[in-house]
Amino acid sequence: MNRTVRRAEEQKERRQEREKAKAKAEARKRREERRAMARKRREERAAARAAGSADGAADAKESGADGAVEQEAGPPKRRGSNPGRFAGVLLFATVFFISLQAVAPSGTGLAEQAVSASFYLLFGYFAALWMHRRGTQANPVPLVVIAAALMGAVSGVSQWLQPALEPLPLLLALTVPLAFAGAKLGDLVWRRAP
Repeated sequence: MNRTVRRAEEQKERRQEREKAKAKAEARKRREERRAMARKRREERAAARAAGSADGAADAKESGADGAVEQEAGPPKRRGSNPGRFAGVLLFATVFFISLQAVAPSGTGLAEQAVSASFYLLFGYFAALWMHRRGTQANPVPLVVIAAALMGAVSGVSQWLQPALEPLPLLLALTVPLAFAGAKLGDLVWRRAP
């Protein structure tokens, strides 16, 4: 009796091992098929990009009397480094803290106002990096300065409308210059990064 039970168990184990091996082979085959399809898609995209760049070079237009070649602007090329990777998150965190300071400033002394105004330097820096990274602006400095001026105006109006808050003139005066300096710094970092 024990011998027949043992044989039945051995046959069951062998059958399970064969099924496992078969399942592994099928999974390996599916994985190889997915890799082959992904490789094929990459090659097709590379061929399409190469054909697109060849068409773009063929369609380049001659402009001006000096015969300079004008090419169409394509998508931004990939960089070796990654400047501004977290610029979007840090930009929105900076805007949040600027808006908090507009409602409840930390202090009215000159040093406190200068520290509060330094957030506009961070705003300009992160905004310039974020815009460059997204490829939305070739020169983001004017847009950053306009945004900082608007935020400074909103801060000034909120301080003026709330009788409990006294206006902070140094903070408002430093808003645009610090945002401009931050945007120029972010622009410089983007352009100098490898």
